[in-house]
Amino acid sequence: MFAASLLMLLTGFKFKQGDFFLLVFAAYSIGHSLAVSVGYGDLGSSFKHIVTLLFGISMYRVSLYIAEETKKDPGLKGRIAASLMIAFIPPLAAGFLQMLDALFVHSGFSGSLTGLFSEKVYRGRIQMLSGEPSWGAIHMLSGGLLMFYLYKQGYRKQLPLLICTAVLMVLSFSAYAYSVLLIALLIYVLITNKNRGRMLLVLGACVLVIAVGVPFLLQAFHVSGYFTSRFQFNFSQLIETDNSYFIRVVFPAIGFIEFAHHPIFGLGGGFYYKEFADILLNRFSDGLKFTEVSDLVNRPEMATSRNLLAKLFAEEGLIGVILFFGFLGTILRSASGNPYAKFAFALCIALIMNFDSYSFVNFWLLFGFVRGGFFSSAPAVQAAGADMQSMKGMKRIA
Repeated sequence: MFAASLLMLLTGFKFKQGDFFLLVFAAYSIGHSLAVSVGYGDLGSSFKHIVTLLFGISMYRVSLYIAEETKKDPGLKGRIAASLMIAFIPPLAAGFLQMLDALFVHSGFSGSLTGLFSEKVYRGRIQMLSGEPSWGAIHMLSGGLLMFYLYKQGYRKQLPLLICTAVLMVLSFSAYAYSVLLIALLIYVLITNKNRGRMLLVLGACVLVIAVGVPFLLQAFHVSGYFTSRFQFNFSQLIETDNSYFIRVVFPAIGFIEFAHHPIFGLGGGFYYKEFADILLNRFSDGLKFTEVSDLVNRPEMATSRNLLAKLFAEEGLIGVILFFGFLGTILRSASGNPYAKFAFALCIALIMNFDSYSFVNFWLLFGFVRGGFFSSAPAVQAAGADMQSMKGMKRIA
C-alpha cells in the first residue's frame, strides 16, 4: 500500500478537505519527535516513529482512493468481494483444521501447517495463519464487517464466508476479540440515534454469549490452556497470574501516567519508553515476576504502550491529542447516518485497545473506506456491463 501511495503521486489524487487535521497532526508529530530526539540523543526511535506514521497515512490514502473509485464505478465492489474471498479462504481453512485439532483430535497436527507462517504456534488455539490468536480475530472482525456489507449489497457468495468467519471468531476463545466487539457495539450505541434499541439487544446478546455461552463451550469441549482462566472473569486474579492481561492493562496505564507528567507536549513521538522503567518499578513492581515484563526493565526501548490512545496521549500531549481527535471527528461526520460506516468507525476505535502502531492496516483501511464513501455509495451493480467497468476501474487503481 505504501508503494501504491507513491504511484498515486502521478495521478493528482488529493486528500479530502477534512484531512487537514490529520496532515497537521503528522507534521507536528514528526517535527516534535525530531526535536526531542536531539535532547534524548536517540534519533533511531524518532525515525521508527516517523516511518510507521508515514506508512499509516499511506494506507489511509490508498483506501480513500479505492473507496472514491467505487462511487464512480460501483462494479469495483465485485472485485473487492472477490479479493476478500481470495484473502480469507486459505486462513479460514487453516482455522477449521486448527478447530478440528483443538476440539476433537487433540494431536497437534495443525501446528506443522501454522508453523510455516508463524514462529510461535499456540497448541489448542485457533490462530489461523497469524502470529497471535488475537491478530487472527482482529482480521475476522474487520473482514466480517466488509463481508456482511457486501452480502447486503447483493454479493451472495459472501454469506458462506461470513458464517465461517463468525464461527471461527467465536471458537477462537479470544478474550481480546470479544472485548473489541463489545466495545465497538457500545461505541456504536453511543454515537447513533438510529437502531439504538436494536443494537442494545445485540450488545446484550453478545454479553450473554460471552459470559455464559463461551464458558459452556470451554467445558463441553474440555478445552484447557492459559487462556481459559480469563473466562472466569476474576480480574484481580488475572492481573496477578496472567502476564498478557497485566501487559494489556498496565502498559497503557503507564502511558496515561506519562501524559500526566507531560500534559502539553508529551514525551515526543517514539519515546513512550523514556519513563517506562521508572514508573513500572515504582508503581507496578508486582509485574516483575513475569519474564516478558522484567526483561523490559533492562531494555525499556523495547516497551510499547499496547494501546494507540495511550501512545497518543503519552507522546503527543494535548496538542497532538486535539489534532488527532479533530481528525476522528471529521471521520465520524463522514459516516453521517450510514450504519455500516458508523460501525466501521466504532470498530476502528475499539481495535486499537491492544495495538499502538500507526501502521495498523485495519485501522486506516476502514477509516479510508468511511471517509471515501465506500459504505454510502449506490447498491452493487452486477450486470455484465458493470463487470466491464470494474475491469477498467481495477486498471486505473493498478
